[in-house]
Amino acid sequence: MITIVGAGPAGSYLAYLLAKQGKEVTILEEHNTVGSPVQCTGIVTHSIEKFFKLKNEVIAKKLDKVIVVSNNNRITVNVDEIVMWRDKFDQFIAEMAQDAGAEILLNYQFLKFNEKNSIKVKDKKNNKIKEIKTDVIVGADGPYSSVAKAAGINSNSKNYIGMQAKVKLKMDQNAFETHFGQEFPKFFGWCVPESEDIVRLGIGCFENTQENFYRFLKNRTGKKDILCWESGLIPLYNPKRMIQKDNVYLIGDAATQVKATTGGGIIPSLKAAQTLCDCIISNKNYNKEFKKQSGRELLLHLKIRNVLNKFSDKDYGKLLSLMEQEKVRKILKKYDRDNPIPLVVNLLLREPRFFYFAKILFA
Repeated sequence: MITIVGAGPAGSYLAYLLAKQGKEVTILEEHNTVGSPVQCTGIVTHSIEKFFKLKNEVIAKKLDKVIVVSNNNRITVNVDEIVMWRDKFDQFIAEMAQDAGAEILLNYQFLKFNEKNSIKVKDKKNNKIKEIKTDVIVGADGPYSSVAKAAGINSNSKNYIGMQAKVKLKMDQNAFETHFGQEFPKFFGWCVPESEDIVRLGIGCFENTQENFYRFLKNRTGKKDILCWESGLIPLYNPKRMIQKDNVYLIGDAATQVKATTGGGIIPSLKAAQTLCDCIISNKNYNKEFKKQSGRELLLHLKIRNVLNKFSDKDYGKLLSLMEQEKVRKILKKYDRDNPIPLVVNLLLREPRFFYFAKILFA
């Protein structure tokens, strides 16, 4: 018996993979609906198609351009991106898991470990405490993982505060914006269209997030009106994070499996689910196998983030001027951010002036 806490993409996709292997899998979801509340921008690269084909009803938009903005500088780069309805996406993967044979229990909250192969949970529909026998437990329950805390797995991790809202704004329906510079300390802002006059606008910061968000909102829209909030925490990847302790495993945000450059965690967590499924089936060490499969990529994202955090506005201007070159544009189109190693290698080979930014890391 395998119990997964959390019916987000990481937990549900892992359940799908394990159920396909004939394992008995139960997902515990503390909310009464899978995919709620929404706490994500829901934009991914086409690398997601390496895992499954998305249903049309999951897709809000397909975008072919990103507008990179820093102070008075802006460039447009061709990309291939998908904007999803995040709640429908989560439900889509949960249905895949159920169709493969996994069981999903809604309104069930993990409380603590009872014995070695037993956990206590709360059925929130009637407030009854129940015991579930399980051989394996997986924490797919977000940055403040209750499973990790109960297992004594110390996080030692940092989280960005991602403040996002839906707002009224007309913009290019084929493009999304990323905003960098000292106005966005140590992360960035974004503006992603979901329909003709509604966008998902947000910013990530370690501190003063609300102040920075409202300044960005006013500058971009001319007002401070919002339709609804979709805020949440964005974990910073921690290469020292323990993600397995005996029969307890962590995945997704609970394991800080997030690209430090963009805050995107969907595709890294899907890849991690494949690794973890193999580890559980073949009794491999997940701490070691994950680092073999994904560690170098996420570590590279972290190193790039450390460089960006030291950028001045002048550095951002220099970066954008290099990105405007046709030879660089072709590389950015060919290799997306979910393939960072070939992306960085080809950028350095084709444009050696990118080595200038490596010096900043060691300055």
